[in-house]
Amino acid sequence: MAEIIITIDGPAGVGKTSLARALAKELGFRYFDTGAMYRALALIAYEKNIEVTEKKRLKEIALSLPLVFHENETELKVFLKDRDISKEIRRPSIGMLASTISQWQEVRETMWERQRQLADEAKRAIFEGRDMGTVVFPQAQVKFFLIASPEIRAQRRLKQLQALGEDVNYKDIYESILKRDKQDSKRTISPLKPANDAIIIDTTTINLGEAVKLAVNYTLNKIGRSLEWTIWKAK
Repeated sequence: MAEIIITIDGPAGVGKTSLARALAKELGFRYFDTGAMYRALALIAYEKNIEVTEKKRLKEIALSLPLVFHENETELKVFLKDRDISKEIRRPSIGMLASTISQWQEVRETMWERQRQLADEAKRAIFEGRDMGTVVFPQAQVKFFLIASPEIRAQRRLKQLQALGEDVNYKDIYESILKRDKQDSKRTISPLKPANDAIIIDTTTINLGEAVKLAVNYTLNKIGRSLEWTIWKAK
């Protein structure tokens, strides 16, 4: 079993990835972007023309998904075997498809099992997603749930996609965010919502440094000196 797990959940554009990576670096933890797992599955489904209703095929692909994470000082790269899919899976259309196919219990249960295996291997890890603190790791020692206004989230996603060379506009991204929020929060299986014991961080008006400081301080207060020793070793 993993020794320490920190979960960071929330909708698109709230800064989960940035906070998770910065916090993992600060604490010396492994970091996993579980949303990338669903997006990778969605990308394969799209390229193979698999219908979203083909639950059996989607589950089979999820079971053998050859996903590899490579992290450096500036970014997290996502690979399918030797193929870098980091940019492709960030397209809004793939994000919506990922949200759609992740509604199937067969798919989610398969992903949950793989995510728990990653936790066991990592020992001390931060998992970013939408149901990490509520379903996958309800026993996590520290849980965060990030929120931000839709307008700010759309602006952030616009900059992110433009940096990746995507031809996008604010209106389409804003509408896509609202649509996905509704779909993620209304689904029967593992809806998007904060865990009862999650700490809510509103990133609308704070920067990454402020969010990291809040998360680090809370984590240290919650877990104590054993984690301070981990940070000292990591540095």
